[in-house]
Amino acid sequence: MKQCKNFLIIANDTKDVNLTISGRLKEIIESLGGTASVIGGGDYSDRHIDTAVMKDIDCAVIMGGDGTMLRASHSIEDYDIPMIGVNLGTVGFLAEVTKEEMEPMVRRVMDGDYKIEERIMLCGSVRRGDTVIADNLQALNDAVIARESALRLITVRIYLNGQFFDEIEGDGIIIATPTGSTGYNLSAGGPIVNPGARLLLMTPISPYSMSSRSVVFGAEDEIALEFVDKRKNGMDTGLLSFDGISNVIMNIGDIAEVRVSDKSLNFIKLDNSSVYQKLRRKLGG
Repeated sequence: MKQCKNFLIIANDTKDVNLTISGRLKEIIESLGGTASVIGGGDYSDRHIDTAVMKDIDCAVIMGGDGTMLRASHSIEDYDIPMIGVNLGTVGFLAEVTKEEMEPMVRRVMDGDYKIEERIMLCGSVRRGDTVIADNLQALNDAVIARESALRLITVRIYLNGQFFDEIEGDGIIIATPTGSTGYNLSAGGPIVNPGARLLLMTPISPYSMSSRSVVFGAEDEIALEFVDKRKNGMDTGLLSFDGISNVIMNIGDIAEVRVSDKSLNFIKLDNSSVYQKLRRKLGG
């Protein structure tokens, strides 16, 4: 693979206080003949990284947990550079290495001794009647329609490629990528799949039916989720969230359309173990 020499370090300064660990990583990179710049801050979803900063960058190193990885991914999704995570959080499914492994990680990436794993993303929009009220919503992990706050059911009518598929009552629905299969999807009882696969997962959240189960769709399938009014005591508004970053209030009759995005992200892989072996290490069993 390409030998990376110029690095952008994106750090969560609530987990890396005073950017101490990021500063150490910068020193390691420079001692090995590379260059590095550090961007600090906890929220990167709304942070624009200027093209001048991204010029000649070969690799982004994300310092934090899975939340930091998600936010940072939205900041670099328009730049064709790979990313790798250093876990400063708890479980850290998306991160590749620990802080104790930073130096060997840098050496391998600078030598081109790594693999690239392409991760698909989601793209979505919301229609209210004939009007598109939200467009170009992107997600690396998942798109979720959920009740806003009150402990009442919502009903979502599902269409697959323009045809009615199902109707689910419950707390909501998750549409997850393979990357997101170990996130909210896993907590809701959905399956775990290889993060490099090309498919979509749909998992109901606390469904009011014993027959509602997770469903796997192809990457070419398009899913429409209509927020409908079925019960007198049901919710009349819901929340659509892409990665917990882009959020849209949905009213009865609104339709969210979700498909695989034209964009994708490249993750640097150093570990040859599978996602299933990683799960055993991180969750036990």
